[in-house]
Amino acid sequence: MRESVINQQVEEIFSQLLKNLKDKVPSAFFDSMFDNDSFSLKSLSNNKALFICDSESNALMLNKAYKSTISDYLNNITQSNYEVEIIDNNTYKKRKADSSDREINSSFFKNSHLSPSQTFDSFVIGESNKNAYQAALFAVEKPGITNPIFIHSKSGLGKTHLLNAIGNEVKKKNPNASVLFISSDDFISEYVKYTLGAKGSDELKNFFSSVDYLLIDDIQLFSGKTGTQDFFFNVFNLLVNNNKQIIITSDKSPSELEDLGESNIQDRLVSRFKGGLTLSILSPNKNTLVEILKMKMKNNNLESDFLSDEVCLYLANSFSKNVRVLEGAFITLLFNITANKISKENITLDYVKSVFESEEKNKSKKEKLSFETILDVVSSYYSLSTNQLKSKIRTSQIALARQIAMYLTREILNIPYQEVGRYFNKDHSTVLSNCKKIDELRKKDEVLNKVLNNLKEKINSQKL
Repeated sequence: MRESVINQQVEEIFSQLLKNLKDKVPSAFFDSMFDNDSFSLKSLSNNKALFICDSESNALMLNKAYKSTISDYLNNITQSNYEVEIIDNNTYKKRKADSSDREINSSFFKNSHLSPSQTFDSFVIGESNKNAYQAALFAVEKPGITNPIFIHSKSGLGKTHLLNAIGNEVKKKNPNASVLFISSDDFISEYVKYTLGAKGSDELKNFFSSVDYLLIDDIQLFSGKTGTQDFFFNVFNLLVNNNKQIIITSDKSPSELEDLGESNIQDRLVSRFKGGLTLSILSPNKNTLVEILKMKMKNNNLESDFLSDEVCLYLANSFSKNVRVLEGAFITLLFNITANKISKENITLDYVKSVFESEEKNKSKKEKLSFETILDVVSSYYSLSTNQLKSKIRTSQIALARQIAMYLTREILNIPYQEVGRYFNKDHSTVLSNCKKIDELRKKDEVLNKVLNNLKEKINSQKL
């Protein structure tokens, strides 16, 4: 009986959400993305709202264009503060299967999920990444022979994709294998719980003895965290001694991790990283980028000539910084085509150029306005100057205001941590840590939560 009441409440909330979205979203886009059961609210629990789409491309577009809008409407309807997640149906089914089959103790790393779409089949191989790809295959076939496998590159070149591909292939070949795919932030979070006594130390140590594959992303975030590094050193030795496989990614090579000054990674860890196989992924060439676009079309059930060779080459030349930037451009283009009901015949080079000229102008204007607006509103609220918010002054009031400004910038503009850091002259890890801190505080502190909501209302009311 209680379950049926809860389900009814979720349906009523979702119905109201759709009514609000219909007034906000262009009708053509609403009909294709939100109508006909292609979008649903699966659950509301533990301050999280899970939405399901019928395809990966729809999920990507909604995350890019309407996640913040959905979050605002949902939290206004429920008078709560739900964290919104939008995934495709295949990812949801895979999560459920992983959850029921997983051998790993469920009390740890509850958010550890492999991305079902990131496989070896969907990984485009080129000169820039073929060695890392071969090493990933080797790790699947011959675990524990080479430890660790250390893959480094700039952001957005496929490191995380390879980790997921390894995990998915291992589970495909051996469903009983224990695969733990985590970010370094996940590892740090569990270690902090352990040090605070929220988890038993023996439990956490014993937990890793059941892991066959440890896939850990962005190890550079361990920099300066001595306690975490000490614990990871023990975990590392435990897995290696038991012939388990460790694959690590980083945006820096092992040698560069030594040169971070006071915030470096311990010498004994770097030494172990160097004792394995170290590989780099370079920026892809134009041919590889074109092949990635063709793979994206295939994965989204689009015809192979949906985008002409001329358009693909233009995108590869214009968005060559990394794969993630290229994928973002592809989703932006797909969003505009869908929202405006553009036929395939009209997706000309001139049309594509016009999309991105307009997008870049609007993005630049909106980001500048919004960032300055956020700084003005937050600094005014705390009787500070905007220069103080961007300074290195660490007095408690200024530090809190700065953290709140970072948090609101990330939430309102929906931009990566690196971009937020660019505004505040901070690195990625500092912004990430500050945003997580405010997010945790607002859940416990009702006064802070009200302050954040009021600031957000003021900022949104000043948008042009």
